[in-house]
Amino acid sequence: MSQSLDMLRSRIQALGMDFRFIKPIKTTGNGVEGETWLLEYEDSQFVFVPGKKGVTLGWDTSKCPLGSGVLEGLQKEFALGHEYYQGQLEELERDYQKEIAQAKEEGDQAKVDKLRAEMAEELAGQRETMEENGYTSWEDFLSKWNQHLAQCLSPLRTADIGDMLVEVDSCYLEEDFPTLEKAICSLKKGPFTLATEDEWEYICGGGMRTLFRWGDTLQDVLKEIYRRGAADDTEESPILEQPNPWGLFIAYDSYKNEIIDDLSYTKGGDGGGSLCGGDGAIYVLPCYTAFYRYPMAGRKYPLSKNYFSYRRIIRL
Repeated sequence: MSQSLDMLRSRIQALGMDFRFIKPIKTTGNGVEGETWLLEYEDSQFVFVPGKKGVTLGWDTSKCPLGSGVLEGLQKEFALGHEYYQGQLEELERDYQKEIAQAKEEGDQAKVDKLRAEMAEELAGQRETMEENGYTSWEDFLSKWNQHLAQCLSPLRTADIGDMLVEVDSCYLEEDFPTLEKAICSLKKGPFTLATEDEWEYICGGGMRTLFRWGDTLQDVLKEIYRRGAADDTEESPILEQPNPWGLFIAYDSYKNEIIDDLSYTKGGDGGGSLCGGDGAIYVLPCYTAFYRYPMAGRKYPLSKNYFSYRRIIRL
């Protein structure tokens, strides 16, 4: 561990707060194993996160190549989506051709012309949806993926991060707030504050320099994401519900917008918008990266306690 228990105890006791040391936690990030501490304060759990200078944060699609595991997962997702849309197109055309053949037998040319026009319009609409979601070709899919990442992820940068005590999981707001500014002001109480975007990305990544906090793989994460969005979900999500290397539960639920000390963005989710919209992997998966930004500037709607959450930190 980077600091001895005695030194850490001394720093925390200086806060004048009744933090209890619960147990050490083994950590792993970028192949490096370490140890930190789980603490408790008024029935809430915290971990000690040691800071680091010159931390690389953010993402640049031209400078940060996707790992082979992520690329393989995206290729599988494209293949499934392409097959689905092709099947929909073929089924739609078969159904119309049957109706057209029947109309021809009946000698109803007006109906034949009408059906052909409807078929052309519906097929064009299906192909447009297929193209919008990137499932016309693998090259198109990857291009749209990189374009979306460039729009929704924070820029590549370095930052110096200090030592912190960080709440293990975020909590939903206790009440609705009319503005993000009022919510942030209300959540900063005493020694507790909210993480900056730099701090949040650092604690989310847990020392990993991969697009996702769990590493260079997609495994079956999309199945887990969609299953969690189902009303009858009863199963656990083995990837999403595992803590990150610091022992934090973070960026695991796209329905949770996590408030940080920033009026422009929240982190960790989009309120479920991409899931409810059925937009596919290109728009759903980025919500689960440390670098995802949910834009809040110019928002005119109140913050609902059912979608917005916060995570307290104390800088040491």
